[in-house]
Amino acid sequence: MHGDVSRRRALALGASSFALAPSLAHAMTGTLINTPPPELVDGFTDMTDRLLLDTTIDGKGPFRFVVDTGADVSVIASDVALNLGLLPRNDIVVQGIVRALPAPTVHLPNLSFGTIVMENVAAPVLPRKWLGADGYLGLDVLDGRLVTFDFQNAKLTVQHADMPTEWTHFNDIVVRVNGSNGRLKAVDCAVNGVEAVAFIDSGAQLSICNTRLYSDLQKAGTFAMDGATIPLMGATGGTTLGRLVQVEKIQLGNLLLSKTRLAISDLNVFDVWGLANKPALFIGMDFLQQTSMFSIDYRHKELRFKLTDLISQKSAPDRFAKA
Repeated sequence: MHGDVSRRRALALGASSFALAPSLAHAMTGTLINTPPPELVDGFTDMTDRLLLDTTIDGKGPFRFVVDTGADVSVIASDVALNLGLLPRNDIVVQGIVRALPAPTVHLPNLSFGTIVMENVAAPVLPRKWLGADGYLGLDVLDGRLVTFDFQNAKLTVQHADMPTEWTHFNDIVVRVNGSNGRLKAVDCAVNGVEAVAFIDSGAQLSICNTRLYSDLQKAGTFAMDGATIPLMGATGGTTLGRLVQVEKIQLGNLLLSKTRLAISDLNVFDVWGLANKPALFIGMDFLQQTSMFSIDYRHKELRFKLTDLISQKSAPDRFAKA
């Protein structure tokens, strides 16, 4: 690996953006048990700054699942499935950021976190060495909810979207998004003045743009860093290299994120989200952690950023410091 990018964070990118083949996408969704929405589900961070929730499976656990807003489906680590005695069922094709491969599914009779309960969830099984966690919660369980990432206090909450947001401030920025099945995209986005489509991927430690966007950046005078590449590893296995480009600013609605880097790679996730032929990027934790708090409201289709006491104005550690 070249450049001054942390290897640990590069490898931690891997599990973002699980997707199913289009014909299977709807068949995998579990059944929601409607429960009263009185309480929040609190999460926490791990040593790589990923945000996780304690999750139970058929009353057993807790297991620590990463919350991944770029993943279509929830997945479970193979050792957890084995220890729970979950028998493998039919293989399905799971699309990772680098490659697609068949994976067995297991039936989760009951998947719950806090008061949120899902029944009859069919979850693909992947090796722990690729996931680095007990599992991942994807859009099949997050869609329709309000997910809040509190970076200042290293806390994550998930709640019913009909509950009022606990934090409001005159300096907060709201960005409207569109899409369906949890795939929410912001079209009011520009990278160094170049228009692009963006989506949020909390499972990614790095932000990545496609070559269609980079081509437009080149025309506007922004070029990749000489010899700087980074390995991108997917949770379905496989590795690809991304070139690095320094960008001065990314504007998302009225939010301005400044002076950071993008990896350049035509990952499969762009095709899955219908953005292979459009200037596009997904925004990972390296950008999101420049704010002190951020939420995705899947029901009302909005992003909200808390700008009071921006972490980036407090001399936060360089997200690209050497490991």
